[in-house]
Amino acid sequence: MTPSRGVLLYGPPGCGKILLAKAIDNEGQTNFISIKGPHVLTIQSGGSEDHIRDVLDKARQAAPCVLFFDELDSIGKARGGLADRVMNHILTEMDRMDPKENVFIIGATSRPNIIDSAVLEPGNTMKIFCFLT
Repeated sequence: MTPSRGVLLYGPPGCGKILLAKAIDNEGQTNFISIKGPHVLTIQSGGSEDHIRDVLDKARQAAPCVLFFDELDSIGKARGGLADRVMNHILTEMDRMDPKENVFIIGATSRPNIIDSAVLEPGNTMKIFCFLT
């Protein structure tokens, strides 16, 4: 069984998704890099994918590292456009990551129903956790 390279946390706003991500980081004594999903999409055309690559390279260099994508639904929406290309790039990079690189990705959303099905498929590199309040 391949170890998980990340988790998707979902639940209503204010239920503690960010707090849990920071607690995981603190418990693991790792470096923490936080990315706001909407920010990734505001970067000039073609730059979003480069930005993701740069962030993942930075996370690899800072390993052990937790890479946190807040509001993942903004870039993990169902197929179409720039968000689709960026999400595909993130998934491709996750698939290529070696567990020995010690980079763990956490995505957070309050709207899992609009997340691209590629993220949610069984056997994907991300495990999915729900928060109820």
